[in-house]
Amino acid sequence: MLSNEVHEGLVLKSIDYKDQQKIITLFTPTRGMISLIVKGISRKKAHLLTLTSPLTQAEYHFAIGRTDLYTFQDGTPINTHLNLRSNLDHLQTATRFAEALLTTQFPGKPAPALYQLLLTYLKVLPNFTDPTALKGSFLLKLLKHDGHLALNQHCSHCDSPSTHYAMGECFCKSHSPSYAISLAPELFILTEARAIAELQALKMNPELMDRIEKMFKERN
Repeated sequence: MLSNEVHEGLVLKSIDYKDQQKIITLFTPTRGMISLIVKGISRKKAHLLTLTSPLTQAEYHFAIGRTDLYTFQDGTPINTHLNLRSNLDHLQTATRFAEALLTTQFPGKPAPALYQLLLTYLKVLPNFTDPTALKGSFLLKLLKHDGHLALNQHCSHCDSPSTHYAMGECFCKSHSPSYAISLAPELFILTEARAIAELQALKMNPELMDRIEKMFKERN
């Protein structure tokens, strides 16, 4: 028996499926990841093109059956984030947010705080000439949210100041494993920042962003 539900969500991925159909992956605050099949898409149905476009935030009505692929019924757009598509750096950063969520979040895992973080960062993204700090902050906050990151000012083995990071722990120089990466002071700001102005004031270098991407890659 089918049951109907309504949830707000943001499209992270949209792929073509057969004729005039798409399968979209939504990130929702209440159900985590959801996959919907949307049928009857055409240029004459512009609202369906909008509702299946990546980065569209909307309210989605769908039917739940026996599989994890739910059937789209209707939707109401909330924010299409079209302003992000006019700047390549902004679009690439928003796409990185989506990719990070797709590789970490699961169906049935509510994440209201993470969903709100995503909406907030997408909203302020156009205010960043260089969005590198915002991207780095999102990845670090995502790691912290999922329990893969605990940045501490002191070594996990002693009271010495932490200087290196590896596999979710901080170390001083003496206790640091050979594969650890050095900690930059900016990492603490990026992870704990509560005001957007803190991120706008940071000047990021490519090496630091590479470290963050490495931390994200090695989260497991």
